[in-house]
Amino acid sequence: MVQAEVAGLSTVQEAVVAAIEAERDDLIALSRFIHAHPEIAMQEAESSAACATFLERRGFNVERNVAGLPTAFRASVARSGEAPTIAYLAEYDALPGLGHGCGHNLIAIAGIGAGIGLRAALDSVPGTVAVFGTPAEEAIGGKAIMAEAGVFDGVDAAMGAHPGTVEAVCPTVEGSGQALACQGVRIEFVGRPAHAAADPYNGINALNALIETFNGINALRQHVRSDARIHGIVTHGGEAPNVVPAFAAGDFLVRAQTLAYMNELVEKVHRIAEGAAAITGAEVRFLLSERANFDMITNHTLARRIKTHLDALGLVMPAAVPEEGSGSTDWGNVSYVVPSVETGYPILDRVCTWHSQEVVDAADSPMGYDHTIAVAKAMALAGLDLLTDPVLLQRVKGEFAETRAARGG
Repeated sequence: MVQAEVAGLSTVQEAVVAAIEAERDDLIALSRFIHAHPEIAMQEAESSAACATFLERRGFNVERNVAGLPTAFRASVARSGEAPTIAYLAEYDALPGLGHGCGHNLIAIAGIGAGIGLRAALDSVPGTVAVFGTPAEEAIGGKAIMAEAGVFDGVDAAMGAHPGTVEAVCPTVEGSGQALACQGVRIEFVGRPAHAAADPYNGINALNALIETFNGINALRQHVRSDARIHGIVTHGGEAPNVVPAFAAGDFLVRAQTLAYMNELVEKVHRIAEGAAAITGAEVRFLLSERANFDMITNHTLARRIKTHLDALGLVMPAAVPEEGSGSTDWGNVSYVVPSVETGYPILDRVCTWHSQEVVDAADSPMGYDHTIAVAKAMALAGLDLLTDPVLLQRVKGEFAETRAARGG
């Protein structure tokens, strides 16, 4: 069980923890509402409104429709415009057909709870607290759109939390907390129809061009780095087997450890598609189907501070180790703008397949809520550290500048 109280806290720290504890029941009720009303990417009208209203009723100034996204918002409270701005990011989109099999209802209250906690410190400490409602993490990438629109400009540090299994960690060491850069690509070929038996020589087979594109990508795999991933599906392959396909299309994802290498691979896939068009006679349309997710630049200095508070609160997790990224997230786009951490934390006492019914159940469980409240407290306390310790803030910013430059940002 996570400790409700921690010995040795300062008066301001006690106020931060107490503010979150006082909202425990209401935060859980908010999470349960989101869990019971799952809404997919860009359709999170009820969930977003519930989160924004929750903060507004607790004294936050709320701006809705941020970056032109109807389900995005910025909620903030400021004391002194010259002091640092600490941000917490909340997610609330669900998975199609499954619901909250990634626990975004918990991500929502982790960020909101942390924001409420840090707000309590503003009676004694100057600073700005911002909670961003960020839609469509599972598809489209709301944070990518928001980052491109400059929504996170001027923020000094951003934090969030993602639930996981018993193996979840806080990414405190170099090489941990990584996520792959990812670009969605749509490739379409236009050929010419003909009777597949009577006069196939008068046709141009668009499906053949798409198949050759897959073959080319498969040939490329031997010559890409181990962190790269290229995968795709056929979305249209023709109308009937006795008609030469005049149109074919496929959707692909190109991933890599860094944004620069991902862009290099996207260009190679483009050339493969152009080659397939050349050998079949089809015309090719190569489209970037959505904004890229950048690779994640985790700020380990800030993560270590979060981990210190998590340990003190009794939420002790396995030690982080360096490991290659596997998935992708729009958090990466934020991490190229502002020092960022998305800590993991367990909502199950075992390992399970993610994006599953088992996660749906865990996202509405006593353990899930208990640990989420603890994480909110730890992030709020880390935010207080940034507001009161200029040396720590400069170390966080220094690591950010150095790591971003090393990745070509």
